Amino acid sequence: MHKCQQWVSLSLSLFTVSLALLSTCVLAAKTTQTEGDFHLSLYQDQQDQLESLELFTKIPDKEVYLGLTCSTMSPFPLIEVLLFNQEVLMETPGLMDVSYRINGQTDASPATLQGVLNPMNNAAEHSNKVRLELASGQVKTMGRMHAVYQSLLDQLKAGRSIDITLQHRRVGEKQYRFSLQGLNALLTPNESICQ
Repeated sequence: MHKCQQWVSLSLSLFTVSLALLSTCVLAAKTTQTEGDFHLSLYQDQQDQLESLELFTKIPDKEVYLGLTCSTMSPFPLIEVLLFNQEVLMETPGLMDVSYRINGQTDASPATLQGVLNPMNNAAEHSNKVRLELASGQVKTMGRMHAVYQSLLDQLKAGRSIDITLQHRRVGEKQYRFSLQGLNALLTPNESICQ
């Protein structure tokens, strides 16, 4: 029995080392690119197929970011407003009303959005991550949800800037303007992963 326990322990140790090497290899496959005001990171799987992408831009002189992530593991793109340190709005989770304008226009939005705020407060990070998603109950089918997210991505790619307003009864209304310069050039060649 003692030899069996040693074998299991050795096997688990080797498995752990293998996982660590595998994750190091996956991280090493990351490539980055910058265009305009956007930064792109691409991640490939072991077969060098695109597995995920991350795009982000930042408001100058503020710790406020707009992020877009697409992954083979998720059916929809993830769009977030990321607030760090002095920009943090709330210390507890919350649901926020969201409105936006592209190029300063009040064009018809493809969908009504809501913001799901997730706070992080530990020694390594003090942040709010506000996930922008379709408001509950307005879209009934997966096909329609894909179409709405695609329409939103098309608007973002065609835009020069986006004004996002987050509203919650505890913090009032907060407005953020992000440049969209460079998004189209970086997203278009890799957009298949967002669909």
